[in-house]
Amino acid sequence: MSIRSVYREGHSASRLAWALIPLALVVGALILLRQPANDATAQVTVVETWPDAEMLSVNPTREQANSTQGFVPPTAERRDQVLQRLSQFRADYKQLAPSMSVSFRPGSSERGQLAETIAQALSQYGLGSKASGVVPDTTVKNRSAPIVMRAARAHRETVHRLLEALAPYFSAQVLLVFDDDTRIDALTFHISGTPAFNEDGLAIFGR
Repeated sequence: MSIRSVYREGHSASRLAWALIPLALVVGALILLRQPANDATAQVTVVETWPDAEMLSVNPTREQANSTQGFVPPTAERRDQVLQRLSQFRADYKQLAPSMSVSFRPGSSERGQLAETIAQALSQYGLGSKASGVVPDTTVKNRSAPIVMRAARAHRETVHRLLEALAPYFSAQVLLVFDDDTRIDALTFHISGTPAFNEDGLAIFGR
């Protein structure tokens, strides 16, 4: 092999190596930026929208067939996930001082115990409590969901983040009704459906 051939091959290899550097940088950046599979932001998606409301899917699962009736307390792992996320939520939205009232439709101990579980987690960070007295009217014409929330449209992102924090506790469709008269410290969360529970305490609502 001549010196000229060796030079040409070496030069071609060098050009190829330099050409691959931008591709390697792009791949590396994508790996660094890719969100982990258990990231909370992957657990709330918009299913349908209307001028005055939107339907959200929170923590979707296919475990309905394996779940059982009767309240099952969430495991320590689920509880820790929720508390860690609520702690971060409070830090991120401290200036807004959001607060949510949790209520449920009478007639089901499962609804009541889930409401208590969610309210206790919120109360640890000053983010809400269990409602007392009159159950709020959650009737929405031609629309229904096992959980109904009310908030001003301006606070839509805040509500999504709060649901992401609570997502390890339940799997359900949530109807978010926009009501501009609802203050950020007076959000409402009403459980009207009856959940089943899997073995580690995830509340699962059928459609």
